[in-house]
Amino acid sequence: MSLGAGGHAASVVDALRGVAELAAVVGESSRSWEVPYLASDEAGMDAAAANGWRLLVNIGDNAAREALIDRVPPELLFCGIASSATVAVDAELGDGTVVLHHAHIGPDARLGPGVIVNTGAIVEHDVVIGASAHVAPGAAVLGGSRIGARALIGSGARVLPGITVGADAVVGAGAVVVDDVADGALVVGQPARPRPAGQDLT
Repeated sequence: MSLGAGGHAASVVDALRGVAELAAVVGESSRSWEVPYLASDEAGMDAAAANGWRLLVNIGDNAAREALIDRVPPELLFCGIASSATVAVDAELGDGTVVLHHAHIGPDARLGPGVIVNTGAIVEHDVVIGASAHVAPGAAVLGGSRIGARALIGSGARVLPGITVGADAVVGAGAVVVDDVADGALVVGQPARPRPAGQDLT
């Protein structure tokens, strides 16, 4: 069952075709899901518990996803891995983590609950990623790096080996991170630097 019915949910459900069957969706959407809609997250959790279903929290916003995962009993959470993804046998994935098409998780990587490793993203050996962080499509987090809770590594970004990216930090699309990033910081560019105040990213 999907808790969430937006664009991220559609990407996850598509990636897990053949891996898991979608039973129901919670959330408003203009998409045709062809499964029952449930009125609330609580109704979804009750239905999952009653029917032996597992839940994926399919919400793209890191903080909102974390808040919902914190309310779901851990035994109901499903870790979704696309059939085209590769996950090392000794990697550890937290409850509710999602690994999408052609993503790679390397040896001894440790991912907290609710992490998204998006399409074509790479999480290399010995990386540690905190709860509800998101490694966006095509991004790479290289060996031994540390990514804080709720951090966002933007599409196509590179976090070089051994770097720490703090909690709630944002690494802009295409950035190359060569120095540690503070909690809550936004860095952009090659090499990545803090965004100047007032700079428009559009």
